[in-house]
Amino acid sequence: MRLHWLAAAGTIAVTAAIAPLAAQQKVNVGHLASPTVSVRLFTAAIGSVHVVGWEKDSIELTGVVPNGSRVETSGGPPLEAVKGMKMFVETPTELTGREGQLVLKVPRGARVWVKTGTTDMDVTGVTGGLDLNVVGGSITVHGSSRELRAESMDAHVIVEGSPQWARIKTATGNITMRGGMDIGASTISGTIRSSGGDVERAKLESTTGGIVFASDLARSASVELESHSGTIEVELLRRGDVELDVATITGAIENQWSKTRPVPGREGRGMTLTTSWGMNSGHITVRSFKGQVQVRSR
Repeated sequence: MRLHWLAAAGTIAVTAAIAPLAAQQKVNVGHLASPTVSVRLFTAAIGSVHVVGWEKDSIELTGVVPNGSRVETSGGPPLEAVKGMKMFVETPTELTGREGQLVLKVPRGARVWVKTGTTDMDVTGVTGGLDLNVVGGSITVHGSSRELRAESMDAHVIVEGSPQWARIKTATGNITMRGGMDIGASTISGTIRSSGGDVERAKLESTTGGIVFASDLARSASVELESHSGTIEVELLRRGDVELDVATITGAIENQWSKTRPVPGREGRGMTLTTSWGMNSGHITVRSFKGQVQVRSR
């Protein structure tokens, strides 16, 4: 038997072993799975959720939740590898739910969808697809998934790796990306920071939050940075191969990267700056309504 906790023939295919322990109950759910299985986990509120990509062709959900919680799963026959699995964890109240911890282990190439309330979520080792949604807490992703979607209201989002495609959205939470090839991020009042990696395409947008772009550029890269009133900081290599096009409606531009000076915009309002170095294989466009734009070397 590949999974010792699989139910025997004639019993339920997927089980949740639940036992009281200091006002908590254990969760132990498992099933054989295909290498690219789609897994969906929903919980209203939980203290922490850890998602781990492993080498086994199986799914495992373990941890503890408050007494009175309801754990439900849907998969397939016990000895067959499923292509999709849904998991649902409902806690008695949001307050008690924050005391629980869950660990979800999936094949590395799995597609994983997790939606929860106030939770600290950590994901590592998944190379397939990730779709993560929380209200508050935090989201931290380690590794280079094929695609990443992350959305939150107040939670901070941190990406430590180089996803091929990433789209991240918050209302007030900060977004920190340390790698990524095709990235998009938007926030209302949070701060967006992008550093490291070789970016091919990027679009970073904020309303009142600041933007800091300090990533390296791949050949023929295209980057767009936009803010209404937040400060935009662009950090470039001293001899970076890039063309920079900056414009503000009423905000100021400060350029410490090249000798080119910003000039007043139309009708004397705002400022514009066009400067470059090298063969201009990369292009960065910066637009701000009334926020300040700072360009400097790193």
